[in-house]
Amino acid sequence: MVKILDRYVFFETAKYFFLSLTTFIVLFIVIDFVSNVDSFLKSGITEGLLYVIYRIPLYMVRVIPIATLIATMVTLANFSSSSELIVVKSLGISLYRFSLPILFFALLSSMVSCLISEMVVPRSIPLAKEIQYKVKKKKNLHISGNSVWFKRNSDLFVFMEQIDPKTFEAKRISIFFLGKEFSPVKRIDAFYGVNIKDGGVWRLKDCFERDLLNLKVKSYPEKEIDLGIGKKDLVLTRIEPEIMSSISLYKVIRQLEKVGYDVRSYLVDLYSKFAISFLPLVVAVIGIPLGVFNPRNRKGYTLVIAAALIVLMWMTVSFFTSLGKSGLLPPLYAAFAPEFMFLSIGLILLSRMET
Repeated sequence: MVKILDRYVFFETAKYFFLSLTTFIVLFIVIDFVSNVDSFLKSGITEGLLYVIYRIPLYMVRVIPIATLIATMVTLANFSSSSELIVVKSLGISLYRFSLPILFFALLSSMVSCLISEMVVPRSIPLAKEIQYKVKKKKNLHISGNSVWFKRNSDLFVFMEQIDPKTFEAKRISIFFLGKEFSPVKRIDAFYGVNIKDGGVWRLKDCFERDLLNLKVKSYPEKEIDLGIGKKDLVLTRIEPEIMSSISLYKVIRQLEKVGYDVRSYLVDLYSKFAISFLPLVVAVIGIPLGVFNPRNRKGYTLVIAAALIVLMWMTVSFFTSLGKSGLLPPLYAAFAPEFMFLSIGLILLSRMET
């Protein structure tokens, strides 16, 4: 009988989970598509549909903890309102034992979320970004670590050895001008440069201009030049930890450390990827006692409490993440502290639950 009850609870939780998951994913898709509809109408609806389809795995990673919490609370609230929990207690089955299928389902959700984040998202989001580049006609850029090179038409190539994607400042810049038959005619080297206009104008400092045809060299303390690429173009070249696998992000962090880049914010993102993977299990622990406690069997109570808890959790996670990236908290602590805080609250509520 216990096995039948376990299956019943498991599938009831799964039913509400997939209902919540589908609802939120559709909502994300509609919002994403509408926000880019002008660009997609110009390039074709097919491109727009492919764009949102490729982003579905990312939506799933964001929504799985929310769907798990709602499924846990709604399932137990329904059992409570229909007096099924009273029957279960009368059979000598504690609420802790009754909730095991829910915790097992939450554990599976955590594992699925981790797999999607590590294996699917890093493959699907680059495809979506390719469509975004194509639709918005972005420049031809290539980024590796914190270095970037790009070309303007076919006569100018630029290499920046170290670029800060937050301030759009670069160090050790080389600009190559090409003539006929793809032969170099001029080269400019600068120690420092900053993008001063969105149109692509950069201010270079400590410049050396080499005329490769006449073998002459000129130096400039400061020089402005239009490279054809600006802040709006460089926004899409930023390292996006959320859409990278943990291994890829770790490799990028090691590369940035070698050139003296401050990797504190990326370490927070790396640890957060592991912490967020356990979030479905954490919200299930909190959702069990809150779902059981349903005064006067009010169904609206469950949704209100779930919505308030979701907002509170994401605010707390965002707050600790900001503290970690600003250097006020160690990266590891900033990533896992919110998880342990809410897990502690859930365990306290579980301990006070009438079983």
